[in-house]
Amino acid sequence: MKRGITLIVVVVCLFATLAFAQQGTITRSELHDKTSGFWIGQLVGNFLGFPFETVYVEEPIPVLMDRYYTPAMAEKHGLRVNSDDHRAYVPYMFTAFDGAYTDDDTDIEFVTLHAVEKHGLAINYGQITEAWRAHINRRIWVANRTARHLMAQGMVAPDTGKKENNEHWFQIDPQLVNEIWSAFYPGMVSKAVERAEWGARITNDSWGVHPTMAYGAMISEAFFSDDPMHLVQTAMKHIPAEGPFHEGMVDLLRWHEENPNDWRGTRQKLHDKYYRYKKDGYEAPVSVVSSLINGLCGVMAVLYGEGDFVKTVGIAVSAGYDCDNQAATVGGLIGVMHGAGGIPKALTQEVLPRGGWDKPFNDTYINFSRDGLPIHNRITDIAERIAGIAEKAILIEGGSKAEENGKIVYRVPRD
Repeated sequence: MKRGITLIVVVVCLFATLAFAQQGTITRSELHDKTSGFWIGQLVGNFLGFPFETVYVEEPIPVLMDRYYTPAMAEKHGLRVNSDDHRAYVPYMFTAFDGAYTDDDTDIEFVTLHAVEKHGLAINYGQITEAWRAHINRRIWVANRTARHLMAQGMVAPDTGKKENNEHWFQIDPQLVNEIWSAFYPGMVSKAVERAEWGARITNDSWGVHPTMAYGAMISEAFFSDDPMHLVQTAMKHIPAEGPFHEGMVDLLRWHEENPNDWRGTRQKLHDKYYRYKKDGYEAPVSVVSSLINGLCGVMAVLYGEGDFVKTVGIAVSAGYDCDNQAATVGGLIGVMHGAGGIPKALTQEVLPRGGWDKPFNDTYINFSRDGLPIHNRITDIAERIAGIAEKAILIEGGSKAEENGKIVYRVPRD
């Protein structure tokens, strides 16, 4: 009898140990700091890449991007920019807004934040379509623009992203507007990937959603890991094992192992094979804003950036193509990894021609592109709201909250 009781106790303890091992611990202050790093990191990458968006295609930018350029500065260093676009004048835009401002790398996530606050984490396609119709009416491109046009005709997601309806189903759009799902589900990788894919299908289809899933996995895992290789391997476990993006990830890992210090050489290999991808009679659509080449360049930046914010975001920008988007995504990822304090002040505060700010981007986010939503926003408030949803998600998914040594601590259910 005693032996049987002992066996039961051992089994119960074993299951308890396994359950505990599948949980991660994060304090409330750490969660909020990482969420702040997520939003600020996206802004930095977005603004660093603005002047060079779609300018460099056949070759990368010849310098590693580590500062904000104006057209005059770029010309002085022999660099090309799109000087006809206001986005090439980032430092002057900072001065005009006295802070950060909206672009599709963050402002569609801004809409998603409001929609989730209104409808909850289980928001459905009808509700998100309603939010798009209400708030997203301009300053959108390719797959996003086509999806919105279809919504105006009465179509509801995910039909708006299907191949037969959206000719841009393969473009970069979803991987730069759905990172927020990873912040909603910190460390809960499978759930983050599930919801990121759900969001991706508003505009995309087939392998066009795979990069979004990969970044969903990496950003969620970055709340508990600062190992770039581990993050990429985590992404590999959460994307389908077929299609050109998975193949590209396999190639990237091999090329990185062969040449761990030569991202430019790897970028050339990516360009040669994946910018105009052909295999077994299949030809992927060619586009400077394709999710395939841009998604792979972002992963390349994560690998070669080695966890350093400036190096990672710099590689993402200097790789070219639609570089502001992939830089925003990896900027948010490394921002999660190290928190807001890990982002250099030279890129968040000391950026004005006339002087600096006391807080990153003057704690200001000016919304001039999303109708019916607040214009003047505090970045700290946005980060707090995202973290607040994450706290609810942790509990919904089976985690717990406790006070330990005067700190609020969350135990997060991990995959």
